[in-house]
Amino acid sequence: MHVRQEFQPMLQRMTRDALRLAAIVVALAPGSVTLAAETGRPPTFEIRLGVTASRVNGAGVARCEASKNLEIGAKGTWGIPFGQVLPDAESKWKAVDSTFICGEQPPDGGKPAREGTPAAPYLLVEVSATPLRSSGSSVDVEVSLATRKFSGFPPKGEPSYGPTTERRMVTLEETDEATIPILIADAREKEGFGIHDIVLHLGARPALAAPATAYGAISVRTDTVGAEILLDGGRVGRTPKESAVLLRNVQAGDREVAVRDASGRQARRIVRVLPNRTVLVALTLAHPQPSPMPGGFVAAGTNDKGYEEYRRQRDGAVMVKVPEGEFLMGNLETENRPLPHTVWVLTFLFDQNTVTWRQFNRFLEATGWPLPPDEPYWGMPEDHPAVFVTWEESRAYCEWVGGRLPREAEREKAARGTDNRKFPWGDKEPDPELAVFRHQWGNVATGAVGSHPKGVNTYGLFDMGGNVWEWCEDWYDPKYYEVSPKKDPRGPATGRARVVRGGSWDSRPTVLSCSCRNFGYVGYREGDFGFRCAADPPR
Repeated sequence: MHVRQEFQPMLQRMTRDALRLAAIVVALAPGSVTLAAETGRPPTFEIRLGVTASRVNGAGVARCEASKNLEIGAKGTWGIPFGQVLPDAESKWKAVDSTFICGEQPPDGGKPAREGTPAAPYLLVEVSATPLRSSGSSVDVEVSLATRKFSGFPPKGEPSYGPTTERRMVTLEETDEATIPILIADAREKEGFGIHDIVLHLGARPALAAPATAYGAISVRTDTVGAEILLDGGRVGRTPKESAVLLRNVQAGDREVAVRDASGRQARRIVRVLPNRTVLVALTLAHPQPSPMPGGFVAAGTNDKGYEEYRRQRDGAVMVKVPEGEFLMGNLETENRPLPHTVWVLTFLFDQNTVTWRQFNRFLEATGWPLPPDEPYWGMPEDHPAVFVTWEESRAYCEWVGGRLPREAEREKAARGTDNRKFPWGDKEPDPELAVFRHQWGNVATGAVGSHPKGVNTYGLFDMGGNVWEWCEDWYDPKYYEVSPKKDPRGPATGRARVVRGGSWDSRPTVLSCSCRNFGYVGYREGDFGFRCAADPPR
């Protein structure tokens, strides 16, 4: 199999990481995995199920998660009821709830959800997963998906549902995840439940014997020097002058963290500690300020390229207004296969710089998301791009600041403009003054955002080629250009991987072209993957 040159370092790192993981498992958990040949029993896998409902207008993501250990040949079943509906004036339905849960048993479909009321679940999903065979850390899983969508309230009897069934075989690696769409909302569902789509995520990994107790860490930062730090009510230290305090070996689970000054004022928060992960907490005592509401953009004049700029209130990022219009998407010179085609993109705002560790850590402190499990070997300089960030974490950040991930067509137009240039800065081949690329492992890899002014593009955007690959909203399909609509393309409806764009610090020069496409599987983390946000312009 031919592997494109820019992907070879990625594959080499994945191989090294897999070998390192195997060594860690053997070193830290001796005897926790027993070969099937020694026990006469088939190996056991933890099957992880998650369901996400994307909200309309970038209003967030609702989710539920569940998991169970299954031996080869054993079947596990989950029930997922979504939403509740009541009869409307025409005995059809009106939404009264938009929550869902992942249950251990099949949902009790079509029956009143509350005694004495005709409320009923709107969507009933039954997921069955059966691991059939394994090879190393991968496993073939047969998935049966039965969905029943509410269709109406008859004059008498149970609510009616229209059933659909689907059966498919998926091969899951330990770090991989299968993604199956459950519902693409129509206009009435969007209006009633406020959702855009519902998607099933399925993962698997060999089940290891869990240690007696799992531990993580909490990093505590506050604005008050010398305040006591309390963990679950007990004193564990004091806040230093500047840096945060790292509480190590904190038992996994929900923990209360508090700071208390000499006058008795306290600030506290409940956080969820995950095994081998660090959660960031910022607690304010001296000058409490409410966080700005997401979605706030303040006009900041025009940049030296003549384009309008806005400052985002929540994280201070500058966004540039990219006007609507046509551009040529795709370039046979650098991609060979994607078909160049004319695309019309609506006006949008786009981050001037990639999201940095400084910004991303503030998001973690505010929301309770933990730090990525891997830290770059060069550290986390505050003005460098945040990396090892998954697509879901990137999307959550953009929604937190009132934006969204960019669509692939938006990302290419923001990089290329309308003059068919090859690279963001023009047609000149990359050099170290224009971009961060071809850095070697073992050295500082990323560069500070905005530190290559000669590489700024036609809209005044920095680092649109090189430094880090950047996540896009779209699912990846190598043949999508053949069916892509001309106006405002949104990408395929389903997939297993998301688009990334821009090239990175270890890419070869050609990959920094505006049109180069790459992908990352859902849940994938890498030291050269980061992101920036887009948004619809304020009205």
